[in-house]
Amino acid sequence: MATSSFDKKFTLDTEKAVDSFVDIFNNPVNSIKIDRSLASAEKSEGGTERLKKILSL
Repeated sequence: MATSSFDKKFTLDTEKAVDSFVDIFNNPVNSIKIDRSLASAEKSEGGTERLKKILSL
């Protein structure tokens, strides 16, 4: 992973870290298209009801 060369203070202390950081911004990841038809209103309501049942135990 490109961010593995960063420390907790977010210090780019090596040339590899700088190159990795620059690469993240120069080559953004293409967004993933989500098929909204998979999450129909009926499925969403059913999932909400199941979640409420689980949380009410």
